[in-house]
Amino acid sequence: MHLFMNGQEDGMVNGPGLSVTETVFKFVVIPVALFLVIALFSWIASAPRKERAESSVTSIN
Repeated sequence: MHLFMNGQEDGMVNGPGLSVTETVFKFVVIPVALFLVIALFSWIASAPRKERAESSVTSIN
């Protein structure tokens, strides 16, 4: 009887682990960057437009 459970299934081989910098980059930096890019695109799409000066060609007084 095994007193400690093995968290690995039969026939599986562990791959190389991630370093601290790789972990932070994959789970913090990339998601924050994606959030900022999506927020920027959303802000650009919904930003108020500048009103153009009326031209005498396009308006009748």
